[in-house]
Amino acid sequence: MPDPTVISTTTTTTDDIPDGLIRFVEHYLPGLDDGKYTLQASQDVTAKGSTIAPVSRNFVVSGPRFALDPADIHAQYPPAGASSHFAEALPHVVFTKRLLPWERLLPTGSVSIPADQTTPWLALLTFQPGELLVPEGTDPTKAAIAGYAATMTVAELLAQGSSTVRVPHVTPDTADEAALSCQVISISNATFAALVPTRRELPFLAHGREVDVAGKVLLDMPHDGEFSVAVANRFPLPGTPTVGAPCVAHLVSLEGFGDLLNGTAPEQPPQATVKLVSLVSWTFSCLQERSQSFSGLAENLASKGGVPRPAASLMLSLEPPLTPEPPAPSPSDTPAVAVQKRLTDGYVALGYHARTGEDGFAWYRGPLTPSVTSPTFPAGSFKTSDAAMIFDPGSGVFDHSLAAAWQCGRSLGLADQGFAEALFRVRAAARAQVHQMTVGGADQPGGLGDAHEALASLFAAGVLDQIGAASTGQVLPRIRRSASDPNALRAPSDPLSAGSAGEMPSPVQRLQTLLGQPETSAALTDALADNADAAAVAAWLGQLLLLEGIPFDHLVPDARMLPAESLRFFYVDQGWLSALIDGALAIGLGTSEASAVQDLLSADLVAMAQKSALAARATALGLPTPPAPTGPTSGLLIRSALVTGWPGIVVAGTLAGAPVPLLRVDIVEPNVLVAIFDGVPDTVTIEQPHEGLVFGVDDAGQIVMRTVNGPVITNGAEITIYDPDAPTTAFVSLRAGGSRVLNVNTDPAYPAQTPPAPPVDLLGLMAQGLSIGTAAITPATFALQMVSGPDLITFATPPHAPDASEASA
Repeated sequence: MPDPTVISTTTTTTDDIPDGLIRFVEHYLPGLDDGKYTLQASQDVTAKGSTIAPVSRNFVVSGPRFALDPADIHAQYPPAGASSHFAEALPHVVFTKRLLPWERLLPTGSVSIPADQTTPWLALLTFQPGELLVPEGTDPTKAAIAGYAATMTVAELLAQGSSTVRVPHVTPDTADEAALSCQVISISNATFAALVPTRRELPFLAHGREVDVAGKVLLDMPHDGEFSVAVANRFPLPGTPTVGAPCVAHLVSLEGFGDLLNGTAPEQPPQATVKLVSLVSWTFSCLQERSQSFSGLAENLASKGGVPRPAASLMLSLEPPLTPEPPAPSPSDTPAVAVQKRLTDGYVALGYHARTGEDGFAWYRGPLTPSVTSPTFPAGSFKTSDAAMIFDPGSGVFDHSLAAAWQCGRSLGLADQGFAEALFRVRAAARAQVHQMTVGGADQPGGLGDAHEALASLFAAGVLDQIGAASTGQVLPRIRRSASDPNALRAPSDPLSAGSAGEMPSPVQRLQTLLGQPETSAALTDALADNADAAAVAAWLGQLLLLEGIPFDHLVPDARMLPAESLRFFYVDQGWLSALIDGALAIGLGTSEASAVQDLLSADLVAMAQKSALAARATALGLPTPPAPTGPTSGLLIRSALVTGWPGIVVAGTLAGAPVPLLRVDIVEPNVLVAIFDGVPDTVTIEQPHEGLVFGVDDAGQIVMRTVNGPVITNGAEITIYDPDAPTTAFVSLRAGGSRVLNVNTDPAYPAQTPPAPPVDLLGLMAQGLSIGTAAITPATFALQMVSGPDLITFATPPHAPDASEASA
């Protein structure tokens, strides 16, 4: 699989990151660190005997200190509650708040050692059984469920400091901060010295990552695609093939412990117990074999027991095991064949209760189908849900698919007050425009000729309301009466007269004839183009076209169509979408006049909605709007632990090697992701999120040294971090004691201009493998060496053979 690459480590933005690449950033430094500040202003006055007293103001830059906002956490690895083979990976936390690891200074406790802004104030620690102490008065079972953390206020924590208990040496900035609740863990002083990274190691255990977000779920982040990552310094110990070794990860604040972290190894405090503030915690289990790793879960989507799943089982319909193979066609079993075809086409049989009291069942299929559907229906085809019902006289069974779509659109439209009000204003503006056209003249270009007087009779008949003054929408300039013959009437043969010479057409007929004229349609189309309410209605309808807000059971009507740990491809049924839009546009239609005006508006609103749907994601990403598809659109659904365990997984599609734009990527259920393409790709890849790439080693406990030259990565020497067959064996890259804790930087001569020989720590080992001085190994360089390449899986038709630059998961 391809390796990630470093493009730069400094001042560029995610806009210039090529597709599929990643930039490692050493750190994101805030303009002002969290803490107390005093602002002083003074003036020098030259006038004799005059002085101006200086002014002093205190203020606090307040950021997370004793607790984190859950929105600041993007992802954790291993996923919470997961049980798999994680022994070769270092746990990590991904932050959406990119400045977080460097927002606070970590005081040294020594005037001779200045605090360094590039040193993170927090660290991720991994604990094995027995290393976390049970809080006093807590049941051990309940303590294990809570990650052995106790809840208390900051003031209560600080009050526990004594000759036997070490607490953070900090002072709350405000009284409110002292009253905040926080989570506190307790460990022995020996565990503290064995696990906690030193001040010199901390910069290598946090870094920034900038990634391309084109194939990801869009996040509400101030800096799209820019994340920071805190990495643990300990490999989890594995359990057995069937019983995982429990592990607890805690992101802890080291503020107030800087005096113990200044040397080449952590100093063991004299107090027997150490209490640390836990900012984030979760548990997982480490097995000897893979099961819930990204690659293991991804492989399971495409194969079962190592055998590729049949292509038909990857389409959104009831799988073959749930629907027996159809028998050979014959006159006696035609119904069985028909039922089998319905199920294969993505239909399910659902019960319904009619308004007349009968109970029965009907076929239903949502907008996501296993095959391309036809025909499509123009806007305005369905006036009611009953009109969209389809009856099969051969079987006597209804198809309620389009009727359900119509009713769904109507319900969603009624539930959104903003949409309903905007739609009503658009209609009012259109009715006012028609009013002006009927009472005005025809001396304007594109006018309605001498029909004005005959049309004015519609108002006398009460068909059109005199609402021009009350309209809040956009209207066209008024068309004046003709000065030549203001009283002229049309002859019976006029297009506005629907009857014979002795008949007068009804007002509704005459209105419909007027609305059917090209001049009328063109005038209203022009008015909609500049109408803010029409734009709002179109944007709302555009979301419907992307299936946003549609109840999930309308999309997947039977849970067996999308079982746990599955992937399903689909086509989008445009007929279903047409019925959905018709239902939404049908709200508030109480008269034939309103329906006639809406019929004229619908096609233009739908065209605007289609443009809005195409542009929505592209605009959010700052990309050009993709072209409208010339054929069907398609997509995929994933129900898997991949969705919850790896937020931000990357979905991409290509057709004949060219990218197929994504119109939507969203999480629609807690563990369900939907992606919709602007067309039908022939190759789809699902890739591990780049911001969530793990630090780790291969099966042999080794990493490969990488050098970067622009976008090109060259692999070099392999270095051994530990021996998987003897995980407690001593290596210079690990601390003594057999706890699998990284020995990142203990060389007193660091930074050095030449590689130390022999190496005494991991940095020295890397420097030797790269044939460079340790001074050249920055946090970004360290991340490049330790990060594992992203896993990905490829689905293709016809079968796609990976080339040298890619591999399936």
